[in-house]
Amino acid sequence: MVKNYKYSYVVCIIIYIVTLIYAVIKGSRLQMCIIASILPFLLTVLKYKFHCKITYEIKIIYLVFIYFSSLIGSCLEGYELAYYDKIVHFFSGIIITMLGYLIYSFIKKDIIIQQSSDQKICYIFIMTFNISIALLWEFYEYAMLIFFQNDCIHHYTTGIHDSMTDMICACLGGLIILYQVVQYYQKNKKYYLIKVMHQFYNQNIL
Repeated sequence: MVKNYKYSYVVCIIIYIVTLIYAVIKGSRLQMCIIASILPFLLTVLKYKFHCKITYEIKIIYLVFIYFSSLIGSCLEGYELAYYDKIVHFFSGIIITMLGYLIYSFIKKDIIIQQSSDQKICYIFIMTFNISIALLWEFYEYAMLIFFQNDCIHHYTTGIHDSMTDMICACLGGLIILYQVVQYYQKNKKYYLIKVMHQFYNQNIL
């Protein structure tokens, strides 16, 4: 199984590099191409910074996300497509809520929360974490408008509509993970993403 994920990860890397080369040759948004070439190394930095083991499942999920959000979205103008950014925000909500669940588990030093009261706090924490990150991202995009006249949030054409729908999409993505976590605690149902988070936690128990 590990070998299968390893091969899949190698394929994802190859696709990412080929697409990046195409974007550079095309010559559009070269600054974003530079960012897209740096982002894949972020997990490596985190690995050495926090001395953690990154599973292949996490690597694949992260690489696929930045492929569509940064490489396709920013470098190849994917965000010009209708609803593309909403889809990206939706999946960002899933990933950020997964991160929130892992952070809560490491704080509690246990990924299997037994107490009902702690489980409820976990639900609140992971959704609050997700929504907070979505809000901070909109703050960043608003700052780009104010300081650099880069209207990422389409302020002049949609007002606050774009920001609100982005955060709503992230919230909806987070609800997917919240549902899976609730189902795990109440019915012991382990969905795929729950297994991914448990595997990462088990490989990084302090």
